[in-house]
Amino acid sequence: MDKRKALRIVFILFVALINVIIFWKIDWSDIDVKGISFVVELASDKNDTYQIYYSHPGENFGEGTHSDVKYNGWSSKGSKDEANEVGVRKKLVFSFPADYENLRFDFGEKTGRTVVYDMYFEMNNLKYSIDLQQLQKEENCVSIASRDIIPGDENGDYLVVEVKDADPNILVQFHKDELINGYYTANKTNTLIFRIILCVLLDLIAFYIVLHFNSLIDIPVEIYQNRKLALNLAKNDFKQKFAGSYLGIAWAFIQPIVTILVYWFVFTVGFKQPPESGKVLFVPYLVVGIISWFFFSDALSGGTNALVEYNYLVKKVVFNIDILPFVKVTSALFVHFFFTVFAIILSTCMGYTPSMYSLQIIYYIFCDMVFVLGLTYLTSALVVFFKDLGQFINIFVIQIGVWLTPIMWRAEEVLNPLAMKLFKLNPMYYIVSGFRDSLLLRRGFWQGETLLWTIYFWMITILIFGLGVKIFRRLKIHFADVL
Repeated sequence: MDKRKALRIVFILFVALINVIIFWKIDWSDIDVKGISFVVELASDKNDTYQIYYSHPGENFGEGTHSDVKYNGWSSKGSKDEANEVGVRKKLVFSFPADYENLRFDFGEKTGRTVVYDMYFEMNNLKYSIDLQQLQKEENCVSIASRDIIPGDENGDYLVVEVKDADPNILVQFHKDELINGYYTANKTNTLIFRIILCVLLDLIAFYIVLHFNSLIDIPVEIYQNRKLALNLAKNDFKQKFAGSYLGIAWAFIQPIVTILVYWFVFTVGFKQPPESGKVLFVPYLVVGIISWFFFSDALSGGTNALVEYNYLVKKVVFNIDILPFVKVTSALFVHFFFTVFAIILSTCMGYTPSMYSLQIIYYIFCDMVFVLGLTYLTSALVVFFKDLGQFINIFVIQIGVWLTPIMWRAEEVLNPLAMKLFKLNPMYYIVSGFRDSLLLRRGFWQGETLLWTIYFWMITILIFGLGVKIFRRLKIHFADVL
């Protein structure tokens, strides 16, 4: 059988496998863990801010993982519950991410009385109730003087809590599996629709690739057949960048290190960035995230100008110019390997010891390389005819893109869920987050919501790579004339 036909069959089987994975592994609770609300219906004799804190097993409750809602139902002159001497009954709705297992409810910052009428999780009109009897008996509580269940009307009993000191709180017991299953049941229609849409998009892209398989596979085949030549050119290109300078190739490492130190100084000293960002110390969070961007920016800048820089090779009839963008990307890879090792050592020294998840770093380096390679085939072909494209990329893609990825700031702590999803549409967000998942957070690219973004990333990357290769091959015959 012809090798290209065999590759086409393997690709079709791979797409079929991805379709199976989508229907088998992806559910709505994986996709949107912020869609669950924690609701407390209460009244109080004080206007105060009530809070919930959440954490993973074995972790402490922290300031970065909480939600707060203000109660303003108390007025000495307004309507109130005279029997309990509290204000108007209010429904406080807190945002609760379902990937957490521990939950603590805080009864405000002031002493006083709070009457809890109901407490439950809400998921698309599905209700998961918390037993008030359990809250009365819960031993894990702080600064609570008394808890009494009072018989109520037809709406049920209620819990009266008297607090004696600041920061009163109580642990809320619930079964996460039941909560997730209930959430999945409530959203199974949305899940089915989403799976179908995702599979249709994936299959349309696959159909396009199969139709144009031979033209799309040509350049990868050329790279493989000329891999030794490409590697030698990449080595020479790396050395040539710093030829004639006293420090030589040391400049390739000095500039990124200085950039990291500048960012560290600005954010920790200038903007008083806390030493811990979310669950991760800021220094490894910054370093691990930024090294993938260094490779992306260096490879994209060099690859975009590959044909212009090597114009003397482009004009040679016998030279295969298909490998030139790959040469530039490979040249940038040498420094990237050094900084990846540096990031692993730094993370280990700061307490993030390597694990099996660390091996994912190889996968994410491959992702970074394929994505930027597709872009460079597109931009290197276009820049020959539109010289200003190089400046556009430097300003709007590299300089602005580093802030939109994001790298120096933690988007999860600043953005709302909708804005967060928009930021994740940037393929480099997937790669930067993947580096952190591998070395710091120990999350797999096949787990939960990350699996969805993995499929999205490869759909976008294949489209960009296919578009870049098609345009490169179509414009190839004009390169020598223009240059």
